[in-house]
Amino acid sequence: MNLTGYLCSPTDKDDVEYRPLRQANTDNAQSYTVCTTGIKESRAWRFCTKWVKPWAVVSLGPILIFGTFVLFVFVIERYAIYNFEASGLALADPVENYGDATESAKRWVEDLSPKVSPVMVHSHNDYLRPRPLFSALSVGCASIEADIWLSSNGRDLLVGHNWWNRRAEITLESLYTKPLLQILDAINSKPHANNLMETNSPAGVFTTDPNKTLILFIDVKDDPVKTWPVLLKHLEPLRAKGYLSFHEKLPSTPTNQTFNSRPITVVGTGSIVSQRAVNIGTDLSKWEKYHDVFLDASLDLLSQYGFCRTVDNLCPEVRENEFYTASVSMWRALGIVMPYLSQGQRAKLRKQVQLAKDLNLKSRYWELPAWPTSQRNYAWRILTEDGVDLLNADDIVGATTKHWHSDYTIESAWLLAIVSCLCSFVFTVFWFGKRMMRGIMPV
Repeated sequence: MNLTGYLCSPTDKDDVEYRPLRQANTDNAQSYTVCTTGIKESRAWRFCTKWVKPWAVVSLGPILIFGTFVLFVFVIERYAIYNFEASGLALADPVENYGDATESAKRWVEDLSPKVSPVMVHSHNDYLRPRPLFSALSVGCASIEADIWLSSNGRDLLVGHNWWNRRAEITLESLYTKPLLQILDAINSKPHANNLMETNSPAGVFTTDPNKTLILFIDVKDDPVKTWPVLLKHLEPLRAKGYLSFHEKLPSTPTNQTFNSRPITVVGTGSIVSQRAVNIGTDLSKWEKYHDVFLDASLDLLSQYGFCRTVDNLCPEVRENEFYTASVSMWRALGIVMPYLSQGQRAKLRKQVQLAKDLNLKSRYWELPAWPTSQRNYAWRILTEDGVDLLNADDIVGATTKHWHSDYTIESAWLLAIVSCLCSFVFTVFWFGKRMMRGIMPV
């Protein structure tokens, strides 16, 4: 085998002619064909190891630091709130298995309910808390929320924020309707009813304020055409006991009062709002006479026809007591709150809240600033001052206790320390990078 056959494969197309140096007669010099593929690969590899890889490593450092900062502040801290309830009441009766809330309901009625006063705070994504329903009740939340999905068998309503974290045992019945039925049955039994105010309607879940209704938001995540009828069927046990707030219009009613408040007010939100005809059903006259499930309007669209962004076949006129609340993303309605609301934003907020009050709807803003804490507390204070009915909260303990002080000095110090660390790291990276460049680049 000659030198060419030894160095190069027969199919190599990059062969070049090589002539040995120091030949007196170039015309008679022997030629050799060699392969340059290995040389090219060697140069590429050296470039990768001496240039690309070091800079990839040093660039990864700031990305990791910034990513870790965002992860802790905006993800881990936010969800850690669900697993850390500062109230001892919230942890008084742990429930190990979903669906077995008998002991929790008994403990709430006998020990906790007489000590808790309701507060107009909405427990956002309540089902993510360590004790769904009971964590919110124990700090006085007058509003809770559950996201529902129709199960594969078409009979159960699964509770979960996304389709991939649904579990067969976590249902609307096991987390909410069944425990609420147990609580209300116990509170309205004779031993407890004697201590309550005399009223024609059943008492609510808070014995300190028996006429206070608990708002149960039902966020429909999938097709409402299939899910909504199943929800109405699941509410039947509460309906049969007279525990659901309802609209009723009778010819013999001496007044114009058609809304009747009861211990629980069910409000539909999510995909059902865009298909309101599903809520009304096929018999409009029957629905106009009686219905016990209401909807959540868009707070920023109350001045529009049908509370809709666009008028089409899916946007009918608003009917009497069709809606009970009006909610909107604070970011969508008012824009970015940094660091304070401008005069224009504040005026817009007051206008939206006042319009909701004129329509007898309870207002709520969600997607509030979550961090820094001072920014969140500022948002809570402003919303309360301007008359918002429901405060949306992930930290329900902080919202219900109303310790909304803002220590900007401490938070500014933390931010300064973090920025200083990042700047120091970046400076070090560039300093080492410069030294590496001197070693890599040829003289």
